Amino acid sequence: MNNWLEARAKLDEYGTDNLCQDIADTMTLTAIAKKIKVSIGSLLTWIDADPERSARVREVRISTAKLWDEKAEAGIANAPDEFELKRAKEMAHHYRWRAAKIAPKDYGDKIQTEHSGHIDLAPKTDDELKARAAALLSKLKEE
Repeated sequence: MNNWLEARAKLDEYGTDNLCQDIADTMTLTAIAKKIKVSIGSLLTWIDADPERSARVREVRISTAKLWDEKAEAGIANAPDEFELKRAKEMAHHYRWRAAKIAPKDYGDKIQTEHSGHIDLAPKTDDELKARAAALLSKLKEE
């Protein structure tokens, strides 16, 4: 029996519900793969093989973004000394980065673009359209 068939059998036995529960408990996919004794590649392949399972895993990962953010705050708040505070801040940065990657809508960088000018691209008359077309054609001929 090949490794993929063995891994798939273990993963099928473990099941989507257990996988989602472990993710909700903030276990990493790598830790889950070790727990089940399969490779991370096999776990990822198994998740992606079923659209329903993939969607469930994606949704539970998005919901855990809140937990990663809370874990970041707790680490900073509970640091007993300067060294642990520095370590907690580094970990908080990582946890918040992780939250932003799995739930960018809620935790990602907000990008706002503003435009305060006026852009008039549409010609208003047939004559204006013909004039613009002629100008573009002459530019093309020059190149």
